[in-house]
Amino acid sequence: MTNTSADQRVRAFARVGLVAKSGQGSIGNEIGHITTWLEKRGVEVTLDETAGELSADGTRICSRVDLPTQVDLVIALGGDGTLLSVARFAAEAATPVLGINYGNLGFLTLTPREEIYEVLGQVFSGDFTSSSRMMLRATIERADGSVVTWDVLNDAVVNKTSLARIIEYEVSVNGEFVSRYRADGLIVATPTGSTAYSLSAGGPLIMPEMDAVVVCPISPHSLANRPLVLPADAQIAVQLITSDQDIVLTLDGQEGATFDHREVAKIERCPHRFTLLSAGERAHFEVLRTKLGWGVDRK
Repeated sequence: MTNTSADQRVRAFARVGLVAKSGQGSIGNEIGHITTWLEKRGVEVTLDETAGELSADGTRICSRVDLPTQVDLVIALGGDGTLLSVARFAAEAATPVLGINYGNLGFLTLTPREEIYEVLGQVFSGDFTSSSRMMLRATIERADGSVVTWDVLNDAVVNKTSLARIIEYEVSVNGEFVSRYRADGLIVATPTGSTAYSLSAGGPLIMPEMDAVVVCPISPHSLANRPLVLPADAQIAVQLITSDQDIVLTLDGQEGATFDHREVAKIERCPHRFTLLSAGERAHFEVLRTKLGWGVDRK
């Protein structure tokens, strides 16, 4: 985590974009209040399409994809899914994101909605931290020779679409064969994603600023198949063996792509990094204790 002077922060955040969770009508009034708060401080505000629909107050609107290129800071109002929906665009534009939690668990949207204005005051006075997170780049080499690529902050997941049958696949790392798995699927996650689907599948928790990759089979048929923690520069290849099921590669839970046995999925470190802002005294282990219910704090 890094701190920067207040003068630098205020100058840097002259333009702010608001991204909102779809179908969350209660955010509508809040968007107007936040916009007013920012504009009173000389900040230019732009809304994504969803925030614009919820607010309808005449503020400038831009697509969520393009928004990070038009602003100096993105504020995501929603849950972690809302933040993830803009993360790769923000990382590519090198634009930091601040998450306000209108969802449930919220490992990325750390600020409770009740503390919005306190946290905004801290951010615009320069009193906050900046966390740089590694991302992954997932690529499928199609049977016809074409290549499709996605950048993800949390994870790339090989999964079944409907049938409950076990699928079979092989994993290689840096060209070296690791194992053939029979399982419900496979998760390849960043340290940020180690608190997401990977955690539910029995994967390890990794400090979010670390650079590492988790390879976690989902409900493997053999108990000997355990999650792996690999160096950040590991190049992971997944080859499907199963040929009679509909399999997809899902990216941060936001997108999905068909994936069949004639194709190879390759996952490696993304050249872009994601910058997550936070304010207030929320140490990482405090967040874990709170979100995961590890027990009471020490007296």
